[in-house]
Amino acid sequence: MVHDELARATAAARVAYRDTTRLIRLLSVLGEPARPEQLLDRTLAVLSEVFFTEIVVVAHQAGNRLLAIGSFGFAEDDPVLREGWPVGPAAAEALGTGQLVTRAGLLDGELPSSAVPLGIHSAAWVPLAAELDSEDLLILLRRSRTAFTPSEQHMLRSVAARLRLAVEERERAIVLEQLARYGHLLARHLELAPLLDEAVEMLRRLTAADQTWVVTIDHDQAVLRAHRGLSDADVAEWPRPAGRVDDWRPAAMARSAATGAAVDDRVVLRVPVLRDGTLVAVLFAARQRRRPFAPGAAELTAIFANHLAVAIVNAELYRRLQRRATEDPLTGLANRVLVGQRLERALAGPPTAPVGLLFCDLDRFKAVNDLLGHEAGDELLQQVGQRLRRSVRPTDLLARFGGDEFVIVLDAVRDLGEVAEVGHRVSGALDREFRLRGERVRVSASIGGVLGIPGQTTASAMLRDADAAMYVAKERGLGQVEVFDEAASHQALDRLDLRSELSQALDRGQLEVYYQPIHSLGTGRVVALEALLRWHHPRHGHVPPEVFIPLAEDTGAIMQIGDWVLGQACRQLARWQAELPADPPLAISVNLAGAQLRQTGAAERILDTIRGAGVDPTHVWLEVTENTNLSDRVSNAAEALAAAGVHFALDDFGTAYSSLSYLRRFPIELLKIDLTFVAGITDRERDRGVVRAILAIAESLELTAVGEGIEAEPQRAALAELGCQLGQGHLFSPPLPAGAATTYLRGNAPTKPLPTG
Repeated sequence: MVHDELARATAAARVAYRDTTRLIRLLSVLGEPARPEQLLDRTLAVLSEVFFTEIVVVAHQAGNRLLAIGSFGFAEDDPVLREGWPVGPAAAEALGTGQLVTRAGLLDGELPSSAVPLGIHSAAWVPLAAELDSEDLLILLRRSRTAFTPSEQHMLRSVAARLRLAVEERERAIVLEQLARYGHLLARHLELAPLLDEAVEMLRRLTAADQTWVVTIDHDQAVLRAHRGLSDADVAEWPRPAGRVDDWRPAAMARSAATGAAVDDRVVLRVPVLRDGTLVAVLFAARQRRRPFAPGAAELTAIFANHLAVAIVNAELYRRLQRRATEDPLTGLANRVLVGQRLERALAGPPTAPVGLLFCDLDRFKAVNDLLGHEAGDELLQQVGQRLRRSVRPTDLLARFGGDEFVIVLDAVRDLGEVAEVGHRVSGALDREFRLRGERVRVSASIGGVLGIPGQTTASAMLRDADAAMYVAKERGLGQVEVFDEAASHQALDRLDLRSELSQALDRGQLEVYYQPIHSLGTGRVVALEALLRWHHPRHGHVPPEVFIPLAEDTGAIMQIGDWVLGQACRQLARWQAELPADPPLAISVNLAGAQLRQTGAAERILDTIRGAGVDPTHVWLEVTENTNLSDRVSNAAEALAAAGVHFALDDFGTAYSSLSYLRRFPIELLKIDLTFVAGITDRERDRGVVRAILAIAESLELTAVGEGIEAEPQRAALAELGCQLGQGHLFSPPLPAGAATTYLRGNAPTKPLPTG
């Protein structure tokens, strides 16, 4: 029986993986830049390939006949392509209802004449528009006697909606010939200023206008952003209140754009640029009255405006993602990602330009948190950030590295003495008391500094050595500054000895696996737990994972430790499944290092660990990050594990630029929305917009989404409202040792809904 269940689960996983691969293949083709007719032909060819059909055709209803707009599978000289064929009952039903229709078996009266000899036994008619009385159909005909499955029908509906756009573009190919030559170039710009500058130049070429310009609507002000040919007097008229401009409404502009409105001695086309129905910009093209615009100019500029609207959205989304990926949401300072990028750029310079680095850790911050609460602690971090910003040079980069740690990158420093000088100035900035909710508190910072020579060190080495110097400063007392040269850095690392002690931490019983519940945001039930490694050092206390995990990867200890964590987590899951049966069963999520997938026989080794613990591989999620190198060996191991039923999750989604490529090249089934986005979802519209975009990606690829770091009920409610299925965070429970996690599960059993609110 177990074998049969495993076989069924494996088969189901293969079907799900196959369907996901097919959908991604189709969406990839639809997303490729191509001429409209090329895009339609490619899409039909891929549809034939992934659905194993003999014929795929897009047809338009003309009276009681269907005329082919594009096809794959018919001979080029087939009369059906010229004359069409009668509308059959199934086609009539699909066109009349706007709903997908499938048939299997006898298809008398449904097929084009030249398709009858092919022995077609299964067919699908998919309206390209969901409205009633649609006029365009996507038709798939295949010999297989197997009807189109619900999953295939779902994919066809999704593809049809996108294919309709390709058909519309094809029908306007003549009008868009010039636009196809210029419009796509807008997408290459990810900054607004060069985007709008090129837009006015393209508009001038498309319309052969004497003058072109674009204005944006910023807080009810119409602001001139770029122009070609305007006089100084024309430019001086901007900005102006948007509400005071005649016929500023989009509908009025659209009416005037039909022939151009006469303004002084010019004929002016005014074309609204809309985003979600809201006016965000206006395109202007002007000619002398004796040279009116061609009849197709209005349609051309309107379509160009749509291209520009998409490009503006892309630029804004890129700017938000870039800013969110490099900005700390609490303080508004740079984050650790930007620190790494800045250090790498600086260390790529000439050896004559040393780079300084200060690592600051607040003293007594935990006491403030415990006494006044986490909200006061957050406020303190914001005030500290403001003071530190005033104490550093304009060319320095100040960042919140995490928790109560701040990092400062110092460009163009002369020597270690200058690093120490800035460190003491930063320390002095914290001497005055801080006021928090009527209370006066004092905090200081232990500061470690290092000097790096380009070509002789790395960003990670500088961060490691500055961190080591900070620990030495903290051992000397509160508010101390310690700077290291290279020799002193190595001595400090030897004294701290974290690297060597980590290799023995497992044998000494210092490592422990904690578990954080993952809840359904809809029902509140616990559906899985994430296994999180903790290191309790006898002298240094709790060593943060962000400190020892990189050390483990550098030394190779991650292999042994990673295998141990996976084994511990799976054995604990087996105990929970036996003691707390649920339908569906509890699952476990385990972080996986790239090195574990690169080892020879990785898939077999991981599966042996899972099965040896008595766990079904379908109940295991392996979390990877975008730092995982997607070599052939890694990809092959991941594919083998996925084929065996193991699921893969992409952690911290949205914090790097390679996320989308991972969804195409890795068998990802679950996206974990990074906690930095969740933190601002209720009070920062841009964070909410990023989360909405990530959930849209997950929905389009049929992936599950998990919101991380949920700290408060409004965050949970906002995620649920946006359609996020799962969540984890301190609102539900912090990471817990195995015993405490068992107690938690008994009180919040997987079959028992967790109260929300």
